[in-house]
Amino acid sequence: MKVGVIGLGLIGGSVAKACLRAGWTVYAYDVNSRVIERAREEGIIVDTTWQQWIQDIDQIVLATPLNDVAIWIPRILNHSQAGCTIVDMSSVKGIFQSIYAQIQPPFALLSLHPMAGKEVRGFEHSDSRLFEGRSCLIVEVEGIRPDPHLVQQWMTVLGSNPVWVPWDQHDQLMSLVSHTPYLISAAVLTLAKNSDNTLPLWPQVVGTGFLDVTRIGASDERLWKEILKANEGHIRETFAQFTQLIHEWNDQIQRGEWPKALQDTAAIRNKAVSKFPRTSSPPNG
Repeated sequence: MKVGVIGLGLIGGSVAKACLRAGWTVYAYDVNSRVIERAREEGIIVDTTWQQWIQDIDQIVLATPLNDVAIWIPRILNHSQAGCTIVDMSSVKGIFQSIYAQIQPPFALLSLHPMAGKEVRGFEHSDSRLFEGRSCLIVEVEGIRPDPHLVQQWMTVLGSNPVWVPWDQHDQLMSLVSHTPYLISAAVLTLAKNSDNTLPLWPQVVGTGFLDVTRIGASDERLWKEILKANEGHIRETFAQFTQLIHEWNDQIQRGEWPKALQDTAAIRNKAVSKFPRTSSPPNG
């Protein structure tokens, strides 16, 4: 299999390395010359321009910033060979409805979203085993039926567990389980920072609970700003629901009452844990 990867950040770099480990021939493009040099050292083919190798590959993985996807899909359609499959790894899908519609036979689309990541970005942190044991969302775009054989190939290469998700539910789901939790986690960090003058010992007394809750909140703000902007409609709705819930709990706490919903939270978390793949470290969605 010959695959090209556009964008060698954490996700694109990890996909490229996973493909190499599977024995695939991997071409790649990135705007950063230092990344290109490190990719060359890994065995990724970067010595020709993307316009040269794009006509000789079977699949092209898009792992660019969200704002660049709409630029690259027309380029791929104009330069790649007939029958090429575009594999989009974007973490938000709704904004691409019109651009996805441009992908017509003999070209094909496979829209994936691996639920894995780290707090750090960049090719230097990429890992061929980043996706192993994690869920990988197969986003079902209306009118496009992904090739089951191709899906299985990717799950084998990534070592991931497939979860089929309707396209019109993907972004709302991400708002609930990833995007709003980032905001809440970041709010806890900001609350602590605001206590610097009154409780300066706070960094010295944190436990694992604080570190678990704030792990995702310490991720790159520039990356999250782009993601939240792309999914802002669902973010507004979900964050408003969260805010309403906090107001209700605050009212109860101010009255000296214990929020009754807290008695159910252990069971709620266990429901998610029972569905979560067993691996040594948690993902960063």
